[in-house]
Amino acid sequence: MSTRQRTTSYANFAEVLAEVATGLWRAIKEARGNCVSFTPKKILQYAGVDDNVKPIKLTLVRYILDQLVEKDVLYKDNKRYKICKYMILDDGSICQDEKNPLWELCKSTDSPDEVIKLLSQLVE
Repeated sequence: MSTRQRTTSYANFAEVLAEVATGLWRAIKEARGNCVSFTPKKILQYAGVDDNVKPIKLTLVRYILDQLVEKDVLYKDNKRYKICKYMILDDGSICQDEKNPLWELCKSTDSPDEVIKLLSQLVE
């Protein structure tokens, strides 16, 4: 039996949100430094979603990431023309006087469940 990567219907926003949370958790958990940069597609790859992602799903992922930018949890790099790149930093350069709560949560938990809860609270 071959191993298949997860695929999810883009119609279920909660599933897409869980995939983004899982991707962020894995990216931060595997980070060796104090900064991670990624694209919406890379976040889905971290979450184990196959490479044949429909554009509408990437739009939903981008919406979720943009909501996190508005909440000052992520930073959006607008210097690139075609690639939308996001970054998350451990230090207080995004969250002025404190550590980044998403970074701290991802580093301290052994599963993405708490990250999913946090993103559910942050994203409208």
